[in-house]
Amino acid sequence: MSKHENFPPEAEVASELRASRGLIWPYPPGAESYAAWKAALSRLVDCSIPADFDLASFEFYGCTWQLPEAFLQINGGSAMTMSRTRRVIAERPNSHMSLYLVVSGEITTDYDGRKRCHAPGDIVAVDYSRPYECHTTGYEGITITFDRASAPAKLQGDVHGMVLAADSSAGVYLGGQIRSLVDHVDGFSVDQAQSAVDGILRFAEATLPAAAPRRQYDDISVLDRAYRLARGKMSDPDFGPDELADALSVSRSKLFRSFENHGGVQRWLLGERLKASLRAIVLSEGKLKIAAVAHQHGFRSEAHFSRAFKKRYEISPSAVLDLAMHSKGSAMYLSWVKNNAKEEKATIEAWLATALGKQK
Repeated sequence: MSKHENFPPEAEVASELRASRGLIWPYPPGAESYAAWKAALSRLVDCSIPADFDLASFEFYGCTWQLPEAFLQINGGSAMTMSRTRRVIAERPNSHMSLYLVVSGEITTDYDGRKRCHAPGDIVAVDYSRPYECHTTGYEGITITFDRASAPAKLQGDVHGMVLAADSSAGVYLGGQIRSLVDHVDGFSVDQAQSAVDGILRFAEATLPAAAPRRQYDDISVLDRAYRLARGKMSDPDFGPDELADALSVSRSKLFRSFENHGGVQRWLLGERLKASLRAIVLSEGKLKIAAVAHQHGFRSEAHFSRAFKKRYEISPSAVLDLAMHSKGSAMYLSWVKNNAKEEKATIEAWLATALGKQK
């Protein structure tokens, strides 16, 4: 695949379930590309280029597809350094993980004490709640990014920096599956593309080397760990601040201090439940009843859920369901995210505000 090659045009397809075409990096090499690259990556890492590197020669290119439960991306570029220190983790928490396939070039990385030198064909697991730093003189790679809380169970363990080597049978097979997904994703339906990702993650779970036990760091963001726990307890109406403090092994006072900027623990938990329920309504396109959504997200009754939902969004759950069904909500949401991928507020709540604004 040529590094600046647009993907081949697809035949017109009537089905609106076809996966969204990838969003292609729009900047040519040079200072403009560098500035856009640094701005985009600053939400996740501190990044830089070598001090003696000619900025006019800086190059970054890629294509990104958003699927219902994952991002798929192929990208590459010239010499660069990226680091996610514990300070960055605390300031910019992130609940995601990724599988990264090195396509070309060499990358030297320190995964929180696990030092690796990656060659083409290596596949590595990265946990964004853990520190890492990487250097390259030029590379190309494919990344599958997914929420840690929804990953297969063994991928939620200590796999940060674990590698399937290019010369292993498992590495060759999994690398072939990842490459094939990129080659064919534009022709897949949304469900087909997500199913392919799910299969890749299940195989990675079964084949990544087991890591030796290691200590947990107290300075990993309480908010990041709380987010992951809350996602797993979303359907439990009895999961509240006390249960969250116990699960995090922190005192109530430390927990409440950590959530002062979010209006308190209870308000934050309610907000997470409502955001998740909003996303479920939109993507289900009528396949889930409102009562089922309420139950799945920890509300004791449909009436309680509807009151809380309307207070937050100034629209009822049933009205959002009508909007999603009328506008093919899943396709509309994925298209909106693709077109707003560079924006900080590309969220389901921002999509709802945009969709409602267009109706007025």
